Amino acid sequence: MPVAWHIIAEIHPVGWESGASPFREYFVVAMTQPEHAVESLRMRKDLSESKLTVVGEATPAFIENFNIKEGEIYSAGLYAA
Repeated sequence: MPVAWHIIAEIHPVGWESGASPFREYFVVAMTQPEHAVESLRMRKDLSESKLTVVGEATPAFIENFNIKEGEIYSAGLYAA
């Protein structure tokens, strides 16, 4: 069974000015090491400057329920911070 990590990205919109709230995008990244999961998200142009936080490891039940495969990245949505 793959290992997957829950990661939150804080994204500042284009034209973002001081004081404006960033958006948060939630990801599940299926990679063995959390640092590799973060590196894979950093490769995305829109996330290269974002603050990325690993908030925990996905449970085996979560991985099985969503049929998560090794090496895949899933976006769980974009929300106002």
